[in-house]
Amino acid sequence: MSEERTSAAAPRAYGDDRVEAAGEGAWWLVARSPKGWTPRKGREHTSSEYPGTAVRWDEELYEVVEAVAQPDGTARYRLEPWPDRHTVRSIQSYDEGSDLRREQVRKEHGRNISKRRLAILFSPLLGHLPAAVQEKMESEFGAPAVAMTVVSALPLFVLGFVSFLYSLAAAYGAGYSEAGASGLDNASASIPSLLPLPLAAYLTAESFIRLAGCFLAGRPFGSLPGTLLYEAWRMAMGLPPPPALSVRGAEAGSEQVLQDRFRMLEAPLGLLSAQEQRDLERRFGMETLRWTRITALLLLAIGGLNVVASAANLAAGIGRAGDVLWLLAGAAISVEQIVRLREVARGRPAGSILGALVRPVARDLLRPR
Repeated sequence: MSEERTSAAAPRAYGDDRVEAAGEGAWWLVARSPKGWTPRKGREHTSSEYPGTAVRWDEELYEVVEAVAQPDGTARYRLEPWPDRHTVRSIQSYDEGSDLRREQVRKEHGRNISKRRLAILFSPLLGHLPAAVQEKMESEFGAPAVAMTVVSALPLFVLGFVSFLYSLAAAYGAGYSEAGASGLDNASASIPSLLPLPLAAYLTAESFIRLAGCFLAGRPFGSLPGTLLYEAWRMAMGLPPPPALSVRGAEAGSEQVLQDRFRMLEAPLGLLSAQEQRDLERRFGMETLRWTRITALLLLAIGGLNVVASAANLAAGIGRAGDVLWLLAGAAISVEQIVRLREVARGRPAGSILGALVRPVARDLLRPR
C-alpha cells in the first residue's frame, strides 16, 4: 500500500526523462540531457550554504540538492521540497513546454557554435563579403567580423606588395644586364615572378584600405570582388539584401541605415564629382577636402608606381603591349591626381574619373530627400 501511494504521488517526468524515488519526499530526475541546474553548495544550516536551483514541478517547488553527470551523457538531479529557510530568487519551470524550449535553445546554441567555428575556418573567404553580411553573421552566431576581414585582407596585402617589389627588382635587374652588368644576369633570372603588376598594385591598395578601415573604424570591410560575387548570387537566388546594423546586433532605422552606409563608403566617396561631394557634405557632414586629398594621394602612388614599373620593363627590353597600356593609364591617373591636389590646395573638392565606379553603390546616398 505504501508503494502504491508513493507511485501515485510521484511527479510526472517529461520527454525521455524518468523519475526515481529518493525517500523523504525527494526525487531523482534522470534527464536525457543536462538542464543546466546547479546543486546546493556549502554546509547545511550554515551561513556558507547556497541553495541550488529552484524548480517548479507539478505546482510544487523543489530545490536541486545534487547534480550528477553520467558517462552516457545523461544527468541525475536530486530534488527536495524547497526549504523555508531559503529565499527564492529565481525559478526554473520543469514542464513539457519549458523542457522543449530548453532543448531547442540547447540545440540552437550548438548550431551557433558550429557556425562560428566554420566562419573562423573559412574567414579568408568570408572576410570578402559585404560589411553588412559580416555584421549579420556576428550578430546571429558570434562570427568575429573584424577578424575575418583582417584574415582575408592581410595575406593579399603581403602578396601584392611583395609581387610589386619583385616586379621592380626583375625589371631593374634586366635593365642592368642589358647595360652590360652581366654579373647581375643570373640574379635577375632568379627573382621569382608572382602576380602581374596591375593585379599586385590593385591588391596592395584595396587590402591596405580594408585593413586601415578595420583598425581605424573597428568595423568589417568587404572587398570589391567579394561584394560583386555576393550581389550576383543574391539576385540570382532572389534573396533580400541584408539589414544594416546601426549597433552590433541592433537593426537600424531607414535614416540610420543611410548614415551607416555613408560611414562605410566615406573614403571612396571622395572620388565623386565636386558637386556630389558638396551634397554629401550638407547632408551627412562629409569631410570633402580630407577624402579628396587621401584618395588623390593613394591613386597618385598607385599610378606613379605603375609608371615606374612599366617604364622599367620597357627600358629593360622586356616590356609588352600591356606595359605600354599601363604606362599610359598610370600617367593619366597621376596627372589627374596632381590636378585634384591643386584644387584641394585652393580649398575646393575635386572628383575623379574613377568616381563612375563608386556612383552605383552610392546611389541611395545621392538620391534627393
